[in-house]
Formats: sequence, C-alpha cells, structure tokens
Amino acid sequence: MVPDPVAEPEHKSEAQAIPESKTETKVASGASVVKRGNPFVLLLLGLAGAGVVTAITCVIFEKKLPDFMQPFEPTLDKHIRYGIGYGSSAKDWRNELLIEQAIWSSEVSKIRLGQNNAKPEIYKRDFLFYLADSYYRDEPHFVEAKAAYLAGKAEPAVPHKPGYDIGPAELASKIGYSAMRSGSYAEAEKYLKEAIAACNADHDPTRKMVNDGRVSFCLDVLAECAIRQNRLAEAQDIIAERLKRIGMPNIEGSVEWYLLFNNAMLQEKLGKSSEAETYYKKAIAQHEQDDKNRGAMPGSSIDNNRMLAYVLREYARFLRSQKRPSESYELMDRAVGIMNNGP
Repeated sequence: MVPDPVAEPEHKSEAQAIPESKTETKVASGASVVKRGNPFVLLLLGLAGAGVVTAITCVIFEKKLPDFMQPFEPTLDKHIRYGIGYGSSAKDWRNELLIEQAIWSSEVSKIRLGQNNAKPEIYKRDFLFYLADSYYRDEPHFVEAKAAYLAGKAEPAVPHKPGYDIGPAELASKIGYSAMRSGSYAEAEKYLKEAIAACNADHDPTRKMVNDGRVSFCLDVLAECAIRQNRLAEAQDIIAERLKRIGMPNIEGSVEWYLLFNNAMLQEKLGKSSEAETYYKKAIAQHEQDDKNRGAMPGSSIDNNRMLAYVLREYARFLRSQKRPSESYELMDRAVGIMNNGP
C-alpha cells in the first residue's frame, strides 16, 4: 500500500511535535517570522559598496593630486630629487664630488693608519687641501671645508714636487670665508685679518694685483660678518675703506657685486627698505651682466653662479619680510635652478 503524502501520520514523536506547536502559536498570534540573510550575498554587497567608495576617492585624489596612484620613483625624480643637469649625457656632478671627497678622505686615512699601500707622509697635507677644496666648491659644505683646511694648516709643510701650491694668505682667506658661511663669525674675523696682514706684508710687485684683490675680498667678508652681527657702524667703516681702496667717493657707481650686496643688507638693517631693494637689484644685475659676458644664459648647463644664487636667496628673504611671497618664490626658484648645475 502506497502511503498518502497528504495524510497526517498517525503517530509523531515528541521532538517533532514541539517545534510544530511553537510555529503554530507564532502564526496564530500574528507575530512576524525572522529569516536570516544569506552571508554570501551580504559579503558581495559589502564589497560592492567598498568599490564605489574607493572609485570616488580615486577620482577626487586624481584631480587634487595628479601623481596619485602613479609609480613613486618618477614622482621623487620630478619633485624631490636633484636633477643631474641637461641632456642625457650630463654627468651627475654631485656623485662625482662625493667620489672625489671619498678618495681624498681614504688617502688621508691610509697615511694616518700607516697602511702598506699609503702614500708618503709628506702628501697628507696636500690631500687634506684637495679634500677641503672639494668641499669648498660643494656648497653648502663650508663646515667640512673649514675643518679640512685647518687640518691641512696644522700639518708641517715639506717641500716636494709636485705639491699643492697654496700661500698663507689664500689659505687664511678660505678658512675665514668658510667660517663666515658657517656662522662662526669670530673665527672668520680672525683668519680674514690674518690673510689681510699676510697680503700687506708681501711687497713682491709681481703679486701686488693678486694681493690687492684678496684684501678687497677679505674686507667684503669682514663687512658681511659685521652686518650679520648688527655691528652696523663697523660695517659702514669697512665699506668706506673698500671704496677708498678703489678710489671711489661713494658706492653709487660701483660695479662690484659684493660691495653692492653688503650695502643692501646694511640698508635693510638700518630700516631703509627702498634703498635696500635698490642695491639688492643692482647686485643681481651685476652678476647677470657678468654671466652674460661669459655666455652663461639662464637655464643653461653653465648657469651655475653660486654667488648670484647667494644674493637671490637674501633678496628673497627680504621680500618675504616685505610680505611679497610670490616674488620671493620666483627668486628662490631661480636660485635652486642655479644650484642644480655643477659648480
């Protein structure tokens, strides 16, 4: 006999009867029946929502930050890292200076350690000066340059050929300038005055032009030291002495950038903003004329006048103090372009 699927069985177990009675009670009382959702469907909905949010975020970031979602290396090269100059064959001059400095440091270390492959002791002074010159050109490493020059100065000078040819006046002036650029003004003044004394004591007529030029340079650096320490009367006296040495009654007709630059900073310190700006512009114009004469056009690979960049930075600082940030930014951008080219 085939059982009727519609007919109720005659006997039910207790376990089967209890859930059925509960279901009937809920339906009878009008209560809603809660069914659980499918977990897989919920997961898909969550992923879809996250995708929408991510897409909107990417669109916003792409508009605000064009380099978003791009490889990081090109972004660093474009915005952060120094360039290596112009053209695909341009050399990485920063790396070359680092290699040069590593070589001279290594040679000095070999001599100090007494290694078998070290050069004779008489060359240690030369190597220290080569190292110092490399730092001196590699602005802003004036602290390292000063230390290497002083270390070389402390070494005994033993005549030999070929040797590093540097006189006491030149050495003292380089130490003094490095100290000034490092902010060690008292030390700078000591060595600059030492260089001036050495030049004045040298009465060889064949070196008169070189000595006069070095004295003028040292006086300019001394004037800058005085200005940066707010010793303005002293700075005025030094500028007056400089003008007297070149036979000029006043600074109006001067074409020496350092004189013009120092006078700009002096006028700024005296609170004469209009005069300060005039002389900052004159110092920059003189540098630009000198660069034009040597064929260094702005933006070219030989547009590398560090002293022009130095004046541009100071003028940019002055403009910031005058609440003219956009002009200041343009000057700083120009200075950075110059500093990106090899010295």
